[in-house]
Amino acid sequence: MPVTDHRAGRARQAPPTVIARCAGTSGLREVRAGMEEEGVPLRVEDGAGTALELAFAAARASSLGVGIGLDATTVCVHHAKRPQDSPVLTAALVHARLCGHNAARLVVGLPLKALSQKEEMWPDN
Repeated sequence: MPVTDHRAGRARQAPPTVIARCAGTSGLREVRAGMEEEGVPLRVEDGAGTALELAFAAARASSLGVGIGLDATTVCVHHAKRPQDSPVLTAALVHARLCGHNAARLVVGLPLKALSQKEEMWPDN
């Protein structure tokens, strides 16, 4: 019986990533920065709906099981194994960077960072 080497096929597949679905670009820069600082890759997709709906759909589509949803005012972090109406974290856009950190930490298995009252956000240009 011949042995088939499947390593080349697996190498061509996309690497595992957290998916962010956005209904706009507000806060995306900060989410990217938070994810990058924790060393977890992020793939961005366009979407329509609330941050909660986008985050749940992104988590279900992500090979890592973690998704981020952004709408005009809110950022939401969700895990695929949680019920749709029970996200891991929901916050205002001023906390987008911290939400990026926490989404990455959820993947890695580190404790989540607490939301501070004085989170700064860079203006989108």
